[in-house]
Amino acid sequence: MKKIFFALAAFAAMTACVKDEQNPDALVPEKEPEIVYDYSKLVLNELCGAGEDNEKYWELYNTGSQEIDLAGVFINKDEELAWTGAKGQKIPAKGFFAIVGAKGTTPDGFSSGFSAKKSVIVELYAPDGKKLDTFQRGEKGSAWGDQGLDNNKGSWSRIPDGTGSFMITPNPTPGAANNGEGATIDYDIPGSGEKPEPVKEPKVVLNELCGNKIPDGPQKFIELFNAGEGEGSLEGWTIRKYAADATDVAGKYNVCWTAPAGAKLAAGEYLVLEADQTDPALGFNAGLSAKKGVKFELVDADGNVVDKFVRGEDEDPFMEAGLPENKEASFSRVPNGEGEWAYAVPTPGAANGEKTGDIEHK
Repeated sequence: MKKIFFALAAFAAMTACVKDEQNPDALVPEKEPEIVYDYSKLVLNELCGAGEDNEKYWELYNTGSQEIDLAGVFINKDEELAWTGAKGQKIPAKGFFAIVGAKGTTPDGFSSGFSAKKSVIVELYAPDGKKLDTFQRGEKGSAWGDQGLDNNKGSWSRIPDGTGSFMITPNPTPGAANNGEGATIDYDIPGSGEKPEPVKEPKVVLNELCGNKIPDGPQKFIELFNAGEGEGSLEGWTIRKYAADATDVAGKYNVCWTAPAGAKLAAGEYLVLEADQTDPALGFNAGLSAKKGVKFELVDADGNVVDKFVRGEDEDPFMEAGLPENKEASFSRVPNGEGEWAYAVPTPGAANGEKTGDIEHK
């Protein structure tokens, strides 16, 4: 029995050996066939730099039909080595591999910071140094703030996995298929498309109120100004004047101006409304005093108070108490369109000038 066992062992040893071409009488162990991996099937698939609620990670995806050994595969971040695959790390066919956390060591994590708030370039390489894939956002050194990453919960993901363009996705999926629900374009990623022009919004404000009669000018007025970048529709807008004897809303206010149909105000344009006018195209149907407490509100078509001017005690009901009179000045925003209220020389239909004094409220 022992002879049979030794014979089988000897036969097995011979089948695992081949002849040495240099020495035909000698046998050498047969080499195992070398496995050739198709690294071209390896891509960057998801990157998460939002680190408050999630651990930051980079995810690889194997688009091919065979397993890939990641030993020697490496990633550069901003042209500096940040991760190298170790022996035994493999990614299955159609599978995912998440490099989780900026841990400062490789291969457990990438040895670099990664932020959702900054520009970045991440490049994936095969062991022989051939570049396989690139993720880039913005130009080097630029920064944006949170940029749509949903309260630090988002990531950049290929939609669909492996082949699609990078999108902002609100639900990170490290080591699993990307979730495209709610995905949006990040226009700071090259090739993602033309970023649309930002919407130019209007910003209509009360800009100047004058209770004095201006020589060769309007007989007391309220000036509106569009301090925004876009044209604004005034249709349906109103101005309220507060007074204890008001009847539109008893004891509170009267609507003293309603914008005519089709009324608009271009960016940088002024609209001067004169006091005591019955035609809304000309002005408002109430008085305006330079020596009493006054309260006016500008109200949009949806009923929202978008701006107001109050001189005196802002109380309910509003009492038009007597106050010092300045016969030379208007109540004006200084600087024009955005500043606090102050006395300034009247400038109906033009930019407000320098402050000439503080408005007394008692």
